[in-house]
Amino acid sequence: MSNYFPSKDNDFANWLATFLTNATANTTALGLVSGDLTPISTLQTTYNTDLLDVDAKKAALASSVQVKDATKDSIIQKVRVVVNKIQATPTVTPALKALIGITTGQGGGYPVHPVPPSELVADILPDGTIELDWSRNGNAPGTQFVIEYSVSGGAWTLLDIVTKTSYIHNTGHILAQVYQYLVKARRGSDTSGPSNIAVAGVPIPVNPAV
Repeated sequence: MSNYFPSKDNDFANWLATFLTNATANTTALGLVSGDLTPISTLQTTYNTDLLDVDAKKAALASSVQVKDATKDSIIQKVRVVVNKIQATPTVTPALKALIGITTGQGGGYPVHPVPPSELVADILPDGTIELDWSRNGNAPGTQFVIEYSVSGGAWTLLDIVTKTSYIHNTGHILAQVYQYLVKARRGSDTSGPSNIAVAGVPIPVNPAV
């Protein structure tokens, strides 16, 4: 095909319209008769209809793909909840996990028993909440993390239990008070020792005797 024909469909449609308009206006000068252009004009109408049909089907396909992907994402979110529950149950064997097609943890370097999380830090955010972040420290997916805190040297209190490695504590923070945090890893009834203590964003690398 000669290189003056655009390869993209919309560009070709625009080129064809320009070609027919100007060729029709200059038939005699171009050595043509009106009948020379009639078959092309007829096919132009068909081509434009086909192009609109293709565009409509592409839009419908894109919409269908979005709907499909949304359904898949919803399934994955719900499966993750179930898998986290399975992974947190130590009596479930690797063979049974493999049977249902989830990661067994074998060969992945996961410890048999939960180990203390590490690198716990606590940062005070502008709105007065405190953001906690810590390292999984090799614990298997689905491990639960038990968050405890103490205010101004008081007793340690359970804050929450999560499977993520971050947490936002809405304390209604009073700057005169000192908030201390620690995190333990738990799988089933097996709980690790505590992480380091984090104090309002400043980690103290000493494990408490709790």
